[in-house]
Amino acid sequence: MDEKAKTEQEKKLVKELEKLSFEEALQKLEEIVDGMERGNVPLEKMISSFEEGSLLASVCQAKLDTLQKKIEILRRDRQSGSLKWAALNAPKQEEAPSPGNEKDEDTPF
Repeated sequence: MDEKAKTEQEKKLVKELEKLSFEEALQKLEEIVDGMERGNVPLEKMISSFEEGSLLASVCQAKLDTLQKKIEILRRDRQSGSLKWAALNAPKQEEAPSPGNEKDEDTPF
């Protein structure tokens, strides 16, 4: 398979994997790792499993990063007195900590 076809196939796989929920992607990744750890997978299958596992790990990390940003936005809005979700691409608003509560950013909720 030439590089261009492989890249197109990888892009298609990434789009499919991005449709999975975080839990589904993580479960699939765990299944791949379990199969590889058992060692009864032919070399070619192990390589393709490794590639798919790497893509799944990237998808899971991207989903976690997105959720972390949402939580940070929700926490920031909570400090201002309102609980609302803000767009991830909204400009970051720096807020001064509440008086006597300088470590408020370390408090999860």
